[in-house]
Amino acid sequence: MSVNNNREMLILNPKEYEEIHLKLVRKSFNIDLSILKRFKPHTLIEQNTASLMDRVDSKFLLPIHIFEPLMNALLKDYSILDVNGRNIFNYQTTYFDTADRQFYLDHHNGKLNRYKVRFRRYVDSDMGYIEIKFKNNKKRTIKERIPMNCVTPDQEEINDFVHKKLGYSTPLETALYVNYQRITLLNKHNPERITIDLNLSFESAKESIKSVQEKIFIVEIKQEKKPYPSSCREYIKMNGYKSTDFSKYCIGCALTKNVNSNFDLLKKNRFKLILNKLDSLNTQH
Repeated sequence: MSVNNNREMLILNPKEYEEIHLKLVRKSFNIDLSILKRFKPHTLIEQNTASLMDRVDSKFLLPIHIFEPLMNALLKDYSILDVNGRNIFNYQTTYFDTADRQFYLDHHNGKLNRYKVRFRRYVDSDMGYIEIKFKNNKKRTIKERIPMNCVTPDQEEINDFVHKKLGYSTPLETALYVNYQRITLLNKHNPERITIDLNLSFESAKESIKSVQEKIFIVEIKQEKKPYPSSCREYIKMNGYKSTDFSKYCIGCALTKNVNSNFDLLKKNRFKLILNKLDSLNTQH
């Protein structure tokens, strides 16, 4: 199908998104980040050699009070991304879905060979990408993306890319806004990347409901295959925490849905354990 026929599949409005994201921006001043300067730094160029666009992921939902002990445990085996003296970076992500939230429901229903479509803006470098994440039936995550101007995006290029990757032309609409701060570590010994996400905040594009998660953080271990030795995974499991299927998009949608709304398509049964865990962590002191 030609690009012209797909022109209306996804319309990107970065200026509109930016206004909403700016209201969600949080600063990571609620925890001590001084330990980050004790890590050996690596550059963005070095990190891109371990991009792991085709990978196996493990995610952990952790209470904020173990952030510093975890980082201490990783000092020996990991380096930290450093860009002009910065080690923690602001991310703005806008997710898209069909009008009936098919991407959300595919994940909720445990379907493999499923997609996520998003526009990600790296605030500190003002770089933007349209990204498509594909979870295949072998539970591998394959991410493809193209760079996109954060002010005047090329709508035809966007729609050509999205249509080609999804294989159909169902219109997509803005579904969710997500902000967080990210720290990225590289294993010095094995092809492994660790991302640590702090201060998650969500806002529904449908109902403008906000949710801020300051008392938790998410660790994602990304490897080419299992099992590579990982002192990060070992420390987390040694302290009694298990991996969880935490999707920022799906959990953000579940947290920002108005139960009194007519928009009643979002089943939550599959995510009840995670939502209950978030409630428990948010009430801890």
